[in-house]
Amino acid sequence: MAQDTTGGPIDGLGAGQFSGFWKRLRANPPGWRLTIGVLGVTTVLWVLGRMHTPSSHAFWPWFGPSMLLAILAVGLMAVVLLATVRSPMIEPLFGGLDRAIRLHRQLAPWAVGLIVVHVAMLVPMTIGEGGSLGDLLIPFWSPTAFTPDSLALIALLIWTGFAYARWWSYEGWLALHNFIGPIFLIGTAIAIRNPGTTVVHYEPLRFWIWLLILVGLGAWAYRVAYRWIAPRFNYRVEAVTLRNHDTVDCILRPQDRRMLHEPGTFVFINRPGPEGKRWELHPFSVSSSPTERDLRISARMVGDFTRALPAMAPGEPVEVFGPFGGFTPHRYARYRRLVCIGAGIGITPFMAMLRFEASNNDFRRIWLWYVARTEADAPYDDELQDAVETADSYVDYELWLTSEKGRLTAQQVMEAVAPLDDYAVMLCGTPQFVRAMTKQFVAAGLPRERVIAEDFYFR
Repeated sequence: MAQDTTGGPIDGLGAGQFSGFWKRLRANPPGWRLTIGVLGVTTVLWVLGRMHTPSSHAFWPWFGPSMLLAILAVGLMAVVLLATVRSPMIEPLFGGLDRAIRLHRQLAPWAVGLIVVHVAMLVPMTIGEGGSLGDLLIPFWSPTAFTPDSLALIALLIWTGFAYARWWSYEGWLALHNFIGPIFLIGTAIAIRNPGTTVVHYEPLRFWIWLLILVGLGAWAYRVAYRWIAPRFNYRVEAVTLRNHDTVDCILRPQDRRMLHEPGTFVFINRPGPEGKRWELHPFSVSSSPTERDLRISARMVGDFTRALPAMAPGEPVEVFGPFGGFTPHRYARYRRLVCIGAGIGITPFMAMLRFEASNNDFRRIWLWYVARTEADAPYDDELQDAVETADSYVDYELWLTSEKGRLTAQQVMEAVAPLDDYAVMLCGTPQFVRAMTKQFVAAGLPRERVIAEDFYFR
Protein backbone atom coordinates (compact mmCIF):
# COMPACT_ATOMS: atom_id res chain seq x y z
CA MET A 1 0.00 0.00 0.00
CA ALA A 2 1.37 3.42 -0.99
CA GLN A 3 2.26 5.78 1.83
CA ASP A 4 0.44 9.08 2.17
CA THR A 5 3.16 11.71 2.36
CA THR A 6 0.94 14.75 2.63
CA GLY A 7 -0.97 14.31 5.85
CA GLY A 8 -3.90 11.94 5.41
CA PRO A 9 -6.31 10.15 3.10
CA ILE A 10 -8.84 11.83 0.88
CA ASP A 11 -11.87 9.53 0.46
CA GLY A 12 -9.64 6.48 0.50
CA LEU A 13 -7.13 7.97 -1.94
CA GLY A 14 -3.85 9.31 -0.60
CA ALA A 15 -3.42 13.04 -1.19
CA GLY A 16 -0.10 12.33 -2.85
CA GLN A 17 -1.81 9.93 -5.25
CA PHE A 18 -4.56 12.48 -5.89
CA SER A 19 -1.92 15.13 -6.61
CA GLY A 20 -0.16 12.74 -8.99
CA PHE A 21 -3.43 11.99 -10.79
CA TRP A 22 -4.18 15.70 -11.16
CA LYS A 23 -0.67 16.33 -12.46
CA ARG A 24 -1.05 13.58 -15.06
CA LEU A 25 -4.44 14.95 -16.06
CA ARG A 26 -3.03 18.44 -16.55
CA ALA A 27 -0.19 16.97 -18.61
CA ASN A 28 -2.69 15.44 -21.04
CA PRO A 29 -3.53 17.31 -24.27
CA PRO A 30 -6.37 19.82 -23.81
CA GLY A 31 -8.72 17.69 -25.91
CA TRP A 32 -8.59 14.85 -23.40
CA ARG A 33 -9.33 17.24 -20.54
CA LEU A 34 -12.31 18.54 -22.52
CA THR A 35 -13.51 14.97 -23.10
CA ILE A 36 -13.16 14.00 -19.44
CA GLY A 37 -14.99 17.18 -18.44
CA VAL A 38 -17.91 16.49 -20.81
CA LEU A 39 -18.23 12.88 -19.64
CA GLY A 40 -17.93 13.95 -15.99
CA VAL A 41 -20.65 16.61 -16.21
CA THR A 42 -22.91 14.19 -18.09
CA THR A 43 -22.48 11.47 -15.47
CA VAL A 44 -22.99 13.80 -12.50
CA LEU A 45 -26.19 15.26 -13.98
CA TRP A 46 -27.47 11.78 -14.76
CA VAL A 47 -26.86 10.65 -11.16
CA LEU A 48 -28.65 13.73 -9.82
CA GLY A 49 -31.48 13.17 -12.25
CA ARG A 50 -31.98 9.62 -11.06
CA MET A 51 -33.07 11.00 -7.70
CA HIS A 52 -35.98 12.82 -9.35
CA THR A 53 -36.98 10.41 -12.10
CA PRO A 54 -39.95 8.04 -12.02
CA SER A 55 -39.58 5.02 -14.29
CA SER A 56 -41.81 2.21 -15.46
CA HIS A 57 -38.74 0.00 -15.98
CA ALA A 58 -36.54 -1.75 -13.42
CA PHE A 59 -33.46 0.41 -13.07
CA TRP A 60 -31.04 -2.49 -12.58
CA PRO A 61 -29.40 -4.32 -14.20
CA TRP A 62 -30.18 -3.18 -17.74
CA PHE A 63 -32.25 -0.05 -18.15
CA GLY A 64 -30.33 2.48 -16.04
CA PRO A 65 -26.81 1.62 -17.23
CA SER A 66 -27.97 1.45 -20.86
CA MET A 67 -29.42 4.96 -20.65
CA LEU A 68 -26.20 6.26 -19.12
CA LEU A 69 -24.19 4.74 -21.96
CA ALA A 70 -26.52 6.38 -24.48
CA ILE A 71 -26.03 9.90 -23.13
CA LEU A 72 -22.28 9.33 -22.69
CA ALA A 73 -22.20 8.43 -26.41
CA VAL A 74 -23.93 11.75 -27.15
CA GLY A 75 -21.22 13.57 -25.19
CA LEU A 76 -18.42 11.70 -26.95
CA MET A 77 -19.90 12.33 -30.37
CA ALA A 78 -20.28 16.05 -29.66
CA VAL A 79 -16.55 16.19 -28.88
CA VAL A 80 -15.77 14.07 -31.97
CA LEU A 81 -17.69 16.42 -34.25
CA LEU A 82 -16.25 19.52 -32.58
CA ALA A 83 -12.75 18.14 -33.18
CA THR A 84 -13.29 18.28 -36.95
CA VAL A 85 -13.99 22.02 -36.99
CA ARG A 86 -11.20 23.81 -38.83
CA SER A 87 -11.36 27.04 -36.88
CA PRO A 88 -8.57 28.95 -35.10
CA MET A 89 -11.11 29.67 -32.35
CA ILE A 90 -11.83 25.99 -31.70
CA GLU A 91 -8.30 24.68 -32.26
CA PRO A 92 -6.94 25.76 -28.82
CA LEU A 93 -9.50 23.50 -27.13
CA PHE A 94 -7.54 20.54 -28.50
CA GLY A 95 -3.99 21.92 -28.54
CA GLY A 96 -3.79 22.07 -32.33
CA LEU A 97 -5.81 20.76 -35.28
CA ASP A 98 -3.56 17.72 -35.70
CA ARG A 99 -4.27 16.72 -32.09
CA ALA A 100 -7.98 17.36 -32.64
CA ILE A 101 -8.03 14.99 -35.62
CA ARG A 102 -6.05 12.41 -33.65
CA LEU A 103 -8.57 12.64 -30.80
CA HIS A 104 -11.38 12.32 -33.34
CA ARG A 105 -9.90 9.03 -34.57
CA GLN A 106 -9.54 7.72 -31.03
CA LEU A 107 -12.98 8.69 -29.70
CA ALA A 108 -15.20 7.86 -32.70
CA PRO A 109 -15.00 4.04 -32.26
CA TRP A 110 -15.80 4.46 -28.56
CA ALA A 111 -18.89 6.53 -29.34
CA VAL A 112 -20.17 3.93 -31.80
CA GLY A 113 -19.29 1.14 -29.37
CA LEU A 114 -21.27 2.76 -26.56
CA ILE A 115 -24.36 2.95 -28.78
CA VAL A 116 -24.01 -0.74 -29.72
CA VAL A 117 -23.62 -1.77 -26.06
CA HIS A 118 -26.57 0.48 -25.13
CA VAL A 119 -28.80 -1.39 -27.60
CA ALA A 120 -27.41 -4.78 -26.55
CA MET A 121 -28.31 -4.05 -22.90
CA LEU A 122 -31.88 -3.31 -23.92
CA VAL A 123 -32.31 -6.76 -25.50
CA PRO A 124 -32.75 -8.80 -22.27
CA MET A 125 -34.96 -6.09 -20.77
CA THR A 126 -37.22 -6.03 -23.85
CA ILE A 127 -37.52 -9.81 -23.95
CA GLY A 128 -38.08 -9.99 -20.19
CA GLU A 129 -41.01 -7.58 -20.49
CA GLY A 130 -42.62 -9.74 -23.17
CA GLY A 131 -41.40 -7.74 -26.12
CA SER A 132 -39.85 -8.95 -29.36
CA LEU A 133 -36.26 -8.69 -30.50
CA GLY A 134 -37.60 -7.67 -33.89
CA ASP A 135 -39.38 -4.69 -32.32
CA LEU A 136 -36.06 -3.46 -31.00
CA LEU A 137 -33.77 -4.10 -33.98
CA ILE A 138 -35.86 -4.35 -37.16
CA PRO A 139 -37.61 -1.29 -38.62
CA PHE A 140 -41.38 -1.67 -39.25
CA TRP A 141 -41.42 -5.10 -37.56
CA SER A 142 -44.73 -4.39 -35.87
CA PRO A 143 -46.90 -1.44 -34.83
CA THR A 144 -44.88 -1.25 -31.59
CA ALA A 145 -41.45 -1.45 -33.26
CA PHE A 146 -38.78 1.14 -32.36
CA THR A 147 -38.48 2.03 -36.04
CA PRO A 148 -36.70 5.44 -35.83
CA ASP A 149 -34.18 4.09 -33.32
CA SER A 150 -33.45 0.94 -35.30
CA LEU A 151 -33.12 2.89 -38.56
CA ALA A 152 -30.59 5.21 -36.91
CA LEU A 153 -28.66 2.24 -35.51
CA ILE A 154 -28.55 0.44 -38.87
CA ALA A 155 -27.45 3.62 -40.66
CA LEU A 156 -24.73 4.16 -38.06
CA LEU A 157 -23.41 0.59 -38.40
CA ILE A 158 -23.41 0.78 -42.21
CA TRP A 159 -21.63 4.14 -42.07
CA THR A 160 -19.02 2.73 -39.66
CA GLY A 161 -18.36 -0.21 -41.97
CA PHE A 162 -17.76 2.09 -44.92
CA ALA A 163 -15.67 4.51 -42.84
CA TYR A 164 -13.13 1.79 -42.03
CA ALA A 165 -12.95 0.39 -45.57
CA ARG A 166 -9.44 1.05 -46.91
CA TRP A 167 -10.42 1.17 -50.57
CA TRP A 168 -11.99 4.62 -50.30
CA SER A 169 -10.13 7.53 -51.87
CA TYR A 170 -9.28 10.39 -49.53
CA GLU A 171 -11.97 12.57 -51.14
CA GLY A 172 -14.59 9.79 -50.95
CA TRP A 173 -13.69 9.07 -47.33
CA LEU A 174 -14.12 12.74 -46.42
CA ALA A 175 -17.41 12.96 -48.33
CA LEU A 176 -18.67 9.99 -46.33
CA HIS A 177 -18.16 11.98 -43.13
CA ASN A 178 -20.74 14.50 -44.31
CA PHE A 179 -23.43 11.95 -43.39
CA ILE A 180 -22.37 11.19 -39.81
CA GLY A 181 -23.86 14.35 -38.34
CA PRO A 182 -27.50 13.69 -39.30
CA ILE A 183 -27.24 9.94 -38.63
CA PHE A 184 -25.92 10.22 -35.11
CA LEU A 185 -27.43 13.45 -33.90
CA ILE A 186 -30.96 12.80 -35.19
CA GLY A 187 -30.79 9.25 -33.90
CA THR A 188 -29.72 10.30 -30.42
CA ALA A 189 -32.27 13.12 -30.33
CA ILE A 190 -35.00 10.54 -30.96
CA ALA A 191 -33.59 8.14 -28.39
CA ILE A 192 -33.35 10.61 -25.50
CA ARG A 193 -36.97 11.69 -25.94
CA ASN A 194 -38.13 8.29 -24.66
CA PRO A 195 -40.67 9.18 -21.94
CA GLY A 196 -39.10 6.73 -19.47
CA THR A 197 -35.62 8.28 -19.46
CA THR A 198 -33.97 10.57 -16.92
CA VAL A 199 -33.29 13.14 -19.65
CA VAL A 200 -36.99 13.81 -20.15
CA HIS A 201 -37.78 14.26 -16.45
CA TYR A 202 -34.70 16.20 -15.22
CA GLU A 203 -34.44 19.68 -16.69
CA PRO A 204 -30.70 20.33 -16.08
CA LEU A 205 -29.73 17.06 -17.79
CA ARG A 206 -32.14 17.67 -20.65
CA PHE A 207 -30.68 21.14 -21.21
CA TRP A 208 -27.12 19.73 -21.13
CA ILE A 209 -27.84 16.92 -23.61
CA TRP A 210 -29.58 19.20 -26.05
CA LEU A 211 -26.67 21.63 -25.73
CA LEU A 212 -24.29 18.81 -26.67
CA ILE A 213 -26.48 17.87 -29.62
CA LEU A 214 -26.61 21.46 -30.84
CA VAL A 215 -22.84 21.87 -30.47
CA GLY A 216 -22.28 18.69 -32.45
CA LEU A 217 -24.80 19.65 -35.11
CA GLY A 218 -23.31 23.14 -35.43
CA ALA A 219 -19.80 21.69 -35.72
CA TRP A 220 -20.94 19.27 -38.41
CA ALA A 221 -22.74 22.02 -40.37
CA TYR A 222 -19.67 24.27 -40.24
CA ARG A 223 -17.45 21.38 -41.37
CA VAL A 224 -19.69 20.58 -44.34
CA ALA A 225 -19.94 24.22 -45.44
CA TYR A 226 -16.33 25.07 -44.56
CA ARG A 227 -14.97 25.59 -48.05
CA TRP A 228 -17.66 28.15 -48.83
CA ILE A 229 -17.92 30.11 -45.58
CA ALA A 230 -14.50 29.91 -43.91
CA PRO A 231 -12.04 32.83 -44.13
CA ARG A 232 -9.48 32.33 -46.87
CA PHE A 233 -6.48 33.98 -48.48
CA ASN A 234 -6.25 34.42 -52.25
CA TYR A 235 -2.92 33.37 -53.73
CA ARG A 236 -1.69 32.50 -57.19
CA VAL A 237 0.91 30.01 -58.30
CA GLU A 238 4.32 31.63 -58.77
CA ALA A 239 6.36 28.49 -59.50
CA VAL A 240 6.26 24.71 -59.16
CA THR A 241 9.48 22.76 -58.68
CA LEU A 242 10.01 19.01 -58.61
CA ARG A 243 12.61 18.23 -55.93
CA ASN A 244 12.89 14.53 -56.71
CA HIS A 245 10.76 11.69 -58.05
CA ASP A 246 7.98 12.15 -55.45
CA THR A 247 8.44 15.57 -53.83
CA VAL A 248 7.24 18.93 -55.12
CA ASP A 249 7.50 22.55 -53.98
CA CYS A 250 4.76 25.05 -54.79
CA ILE A 251 5.52 28.76 -54.44
CA LEU A 252 2.37 30.81 -53.90
CA ARG A 253 2.17 34.60 -54.08
CA PRO A 254 -0.54 36.62 -52.26
CA GLN A 255 -3.03 38.48 -54.41
CA ASP A 256 -4.24 40.86 -51.71
CA ARG A 257 -3.49 40.29 -48.03
CA ARG A 258 -0.74 37.92 -46.96
CA MET A 259 -1.41 35.15 -44.46
CA LEU A 260 0.48 35.57 -41.18
CA HIS A 261 1.68 32.31 -39.70
CA GLU A 262 4.10 30.80 -37.22
CA PRO A 263 6.97 28.55 -38.34
CA GLY A 264 5.88 24.92 -38.29
CA THR A 265 2.16 25.48 -38.91
CA PHE A 266 0.19 24.11 -41.85
CA VAL A 267 -2.59 25.22 -44.20
CA PHE A 268 -5.39 23.75 -46.30
CA ILE A 269 -5.20 24.32 -50.04
CA ASN A 270 -8.05 24.51 -52.54
CA ARG A 271 -7.71 24.73 -56.31
CA PRO A 272 -10.93 26.25 -57.68
CA GLY A 273 -10.10 24.59 -61.01
CA PRO A 274 -11.80 24.93 -64.38
CA GLU A 275 -15.44 26.00 -64.51
CA GLY A 276 -15.49 26.62 -60.79
CA LYS A 277 -14.84 22.95 -59.89
CA ARG A 278 -13.71 22.69 -56.27
CA TRP A 279 -11.36 20.00 -55.09
CA GLU A 280 -11.40 18.68 -51.55
CA LEU A 281 -9.20 20.74 -49.26
CA HIS A 282 -5.85 19.11 -48.47
CA PRO A 283 -3.43 19.94 -45.63
CA PHE A 284 0.16 20.94 -46.34
CA SER A 285 2.94 22.05 -44.04
CA VAL A 286 4.37 25.48 -44.79
CA SER A 287 8.10 25.20 -45.48
CA SER A 288 8.81 28.92 -45.92
CA SER A 289 9.63 31.42 -43.20
CA PRO A 290 6.91 33.74 -41.84
CA THR A 291 9.14 36.65 -42.86
CA GLU A 292 8.98 35.72 -46.56
CA ARG A 293 6.41 37.27 -48.87
CA ASP A 294 5.68 34.11 -50.82
CA LEU A 295 4.20 31.01 -49.24
CA ARG A 296 5.92 27.72 -50.01
CA ILE A 297 4.27 24.36 -49.47
CA SER A 298 6.23 21.14 -49.89
CA ALA A 299 4.44 17.87 -50.53
CA ARG A 300 5.07 14.22 -51.23
CA MET A 301 3.08 13.08 -54.25
CA VAL A 302 1.13 10.07 -53.00
CA GLY A 303 -2.52 10.76 -53.98
CA ASP A 304 -4.58 12.17 -56.83
CA PHE A 305 -4.48 15.70 -55.47
CA THR A 306 -0.73 15.84 -54.79
CA ARG A 307 0.16 14.10 -58.07
CA ALA A 308 -1.70 16.88 -59.88
CA LEU A 309 0.33 19.66 -58.21
CA PRO A 310 3.15 19.70 -60.83
CA ALA A 311 0.51 20.48 -63.46
CA MET A 312 -0.38 23.79 -61.82
CA ALA A 313 0.45 26.65 -64.15
CA PRO A 314 1.98 29.97 -63.07
CA GLY A 315 -0.81 32.43 -62.39
CA GLU A 316 -3.37 29.78 -61.43
CA PRO A 317 -5.53 30.93 -58.49
CA VAL A 318 -5.26 29.03 -55.22
CA GLU A 319 -7.26 29.47 -52.02
CA VAL A 320 -5.36 29.07 -48.75
CA PHE A 321 -7.17 28.32 -45.46
CA GLY A 322 -5.33 28.63 -42.18
CA PRO A 323 -2.92 28.66 -40.55
CA PHE A 324 -3.43 25.69 -38.23
CA GLY A 325 -1.44 23.59 -35.81
CA GLY A 326 0.44 24.03 -32.57
CA PHE A 327 3.65 22.44 -33.82
CA THR A 328 5.78 25.56 -33.54
CA PRO A 329 8.62 26.56 -31.20
CA HIS A 330 6.71 29.76 -30.39
CA ARG A 331 4.27 27.67 -28.33
CA TYR A 332 7.14 26.14 -26.35
CA ALA A 333 9.28 29.16 -25.51
CA ARG A 334 10.10 27.70 -22.08
CA TYR A 335 12.31 25.08 -23.75
CA ARG A 336 15.57 26.72 -24.75
CA ARG A 337 17.00 23.47 -26.10
CA LEU A 338 15.13 21.60 -28.82
CA VAL A 339 15.78 18.22 -30.42
CA CYS A 340 14.02 18.16 -33.82
CA ILE A 341 13.55 14.96 -35.83
CA GLY A 342 11.82 14.97 -39.21
CA ALA A 343 11.29 11.78 -41.21
CA GLY A 344 10.74 12.05 -44.96
CA ILE A 345 8.35 14.85 -45.84
CA GLY A 346 8.02 15.39 -42.07
CA ILE A 347 11.10 17.60 -42.37
CA THR A 348 9.03 20.44 -43.88
CA PRO A 349 7.93 22.21 -40.66
CA PHE A 350 11.55 22.18 -39.46
CA MET A 351 12.61 23.83 -42.72
CA ALA A 352 10.30 26.73 -41.92
CA MET A 353 11.64 26.91 -38.37
CA LEU A 354 15.25 26.87 -39.51
CA ARG A 355 14.69 29.51 -42.19
CA PHE A 356 13.04 31.68 -39.56
CA GLU A 357 16.07 31.23 -37.28
CA ALA A 358 18.03 33.50 -39.62
CA SER A 359 16.02 36.52 -38.49
CA ASN A 360 14.41 35.94 -35.10
CA ASN A 361 17.33 36.62 -32.68
CA ASP A 362 16.04 33.87 -30.39
CA PHE A 363 19.38 32.08 -29.78
CA ARG A 364 18.21 28.60 -28.96
CA ARG A 365 20.27 25.42 -28.90
CA ILE A 366 18.92 23.08 -31.58
CA TRP A 367 19.73 19.56 -32.75
CA LEU A 368 18.15 18.55 -36.06
CA TRP A 369 17.98 15.09 -37.62
CA TYR A 370 16.68 14.62 -41.18
CA VAL A 371 15.74 10.93 -41.52
CA ALA A 372 15.54 9.51 -45.05
CA ARG A 373 16.17 6.16 -46.69
CA THR A 374 18.79 7.32 -49.21
CA GLU A 375 20.31 10.61 -50.39
CA ALA A 376 17.88 10.59 -53.30
CA ASP A 377 15.04 10.61 -50.75
CA ALA A 378 16.44 13.68 -48.97
CA PRO A 379 15.89 16.53 -51.47
CA TYR A 380 16.15 19.25 -48.80
CA ASP A 381 19.54 18.31 -47.40
CA ASP A 382 21.43 21.08 -49.21
CA GLU A 383 18.88 23.71 -48.22
CA LEU A 384 19.06 22.66 -44.57
CA GLN A 385 22.85 22.81 -44.56
CA ASP A 386 22.72 26.34 -45.95
CA ALA A 387 20.08 27.36 -43.39
CA VAL A 388 22.25 26.09 -40.54
CA GLU A 389 25.01 28.45 -41.62
CA THR A 390 22.75 31.53 -41.43
CA ALA A 391 20.74 30.61 -38.31
CA ASP A 392 21.09 32.82 -35.25
CA SER A 393 20.76 29.79 -32.97
CA TYR A 394 23.46 27.18 -32.51
CA VAL A 395 22.32 24.21 -34.63
CA ASP A 396 23.73 20.70 -34.96
CA TYR A 397 22.38 19.10 -38.13
CA GLU A 398 22.69 15.51 -39.33
CA LEU A 399 21.28 13.71 -42.34
CA TRP A 400 20.44 10.19 -41.13
CA LEU A 401 20.24 7.67 -43.99
CA THR A 402 18.52 4.50 -42.83
CA SER A 403 19.95 2.49 -45.75
CA GLU A 404 23.43 3.07 -44.29
CA LYS A 405 22.89 3.50 -40.52
CA GLY A 406 19.65 1.66 -39.85
CA ARG A 407 16.72 3.17 -38.00
CA LEU A 408 17.38 6.15 -35.78
CA THR A 409 16.59 5.39 -32.14
CA ALA A 410 15.83 7.61 -29.16
CA GLN A 411 18.82 6.16 -27.36
CA GLN A 412 21.17 7.31 -30.13
CA VAL A 413 19.66 10.79 -30.03
CA MET A 414 19.92 11.07 -26.26
CA GLU A 415 23.54 9.93 -26.31
CA ALA A 416 24.35 12.61 -28.89
CA VAL A 417 22.70 15.31 -26.77
CA ALA A 418 24.12 14.11 -23.41
CA PRO A 419 24.95 15.25 -20.77
CA LEU A 420 22.13 17.81 -21.21
CA ASP A 421 18.69 16.63 -20.11
CA ASP A 422 16.51 19.76 -20.08
CA TYR A 423 15.50 19.65 -23.76
CA ALA A 424 12.19 19.00 -25.53
CA VAL A 425 11.84 16.72 -28.53
CA MET A 426 9.80 17.68 -31.60
CA LEU A 427 8.83 14.81 -33.93
CA CYS A 428 7.21 14.93 -37.35
CA GLY A 429 6.67 12.07 -39.77
CA THR A 430 4.37 9.14 -40.38
CA PRO A 431 2.10 8.05 -37.52
CA GLN A 432 4.16 4.86 -37.14
CA PHE A 433 7.41 6.80 -36.88
CA VAL A 434 6.00 9.31 -34.39
CA ARG A 435 4.46 6.63 -32.17
CA ALA A 436 7.62 4.50 -32.16
CA MET A 437 9.94 7.39 -31.33
CA THR A 438 7.59 8.75 -28.66
CA LYS A 439 7.49 5.37 -26.90
CA GLN A 440 11.28 5.12 -27.05
CA PHE A 441 11.88 8.58 -25.57
CA VAL A 442 9.36 8.04 -22.78
CA ALA A 443 10.80 4.57 -22.03
CA ALA A 444 14.27 6.13 -21.85
CA GLY A 445 13.11 8.56 -19.14
CA LEU A 446 12.11 11.72 -21.02
CA PRO A 447 8.91 13.19 -19.50
CA ARG A 448 5.95 12.70 -21.85
CA GLU A 449 5.09 16.40 -21.80
CA ARG A 450 8.48 17.14 -23.38
CA VAL A 451 7.72 15.03 -26.46
CA ILE A 452 5.96 17.28 -28.99
CA ALA A 453 4.65 15.43 -32.03
CA GLU A 454 2.75 16.02 -35.22
CA ASP A 455 1.96 13.27 -37.72
CA PHE A 456 -0.22 15.05 -40.37
CA TYR A 457 -2.36 11.92 -40.78
CA PHE A 458 -5.86 13.25 -41.40
CA ARG A 459 -7.60 9.99 -42.28
